[in-house]
Amino acid sequence: VAKASPYWIFIESDGDKVYSGLWKTCAYSKLFDKSQCFDLPLIPDWLKAVRATSILGLLLVLVALVMLILRMSVMKDRKPALLAAIGTTFVGALFILVSIAVYASKKEEFDKGTVTIANYHFAFAFSIIAMLAALGAGAIMMIEVVKS
Repeated sequence: VAKASPYWIFIESDGDKVYSGLWKTCAYSKLFDKSQCFDLPLIPDWLKAVRATSILGLLLVLVALVMLILRMSVMKDRKPALLAAIGTTFVGALFILVSIAVYASKKEEFDKGTVTIANYHFAFAFSIIAMLAALGAGAIMMIEVVKS
C-alpha cells in the first residue's frame, strides 16, 4: 500500500487538494468538484532514488520472509538460513529508511510556490511502520539465534 498509493504527501489550499506519491499525483479542484490522477511527467533523480531504494527494501524483506519460511519448514536445524533472513531483514529496513529519509529531505520542493505547507500522509507513515516492523522482526530473529 505504501509504495503504490499516491498518498505520501498532501497539500491543501482554498479547498483544492493535491496528493502525491512515488508514482502518481492526484488533484482535487473544489471549483469544478472534480478529481484527477496523473503519472508524474518529469521525475527528478531524487525521486528515482526513493523509488529504487523502497522497492529494493521491499524485495529484501520478502526474501527474508522466504528464508524464514524455509528455515521453519525445510531447514529446521540450519542456522545459515536464519542468519540470511536476519541480514536481509536489516538491509531491507536500511533501504526503506534511506527512501524515507531522502523523501523527507525533499519536502521543501513540495512547499515551493504554495501558500500552505505540505503534510505527510498515510502512505508515508505506512513506510515508516514497515521499516519499524522489519527492524522488530530482525531483532526477534536475533534473539532466536542467541537462544540456540
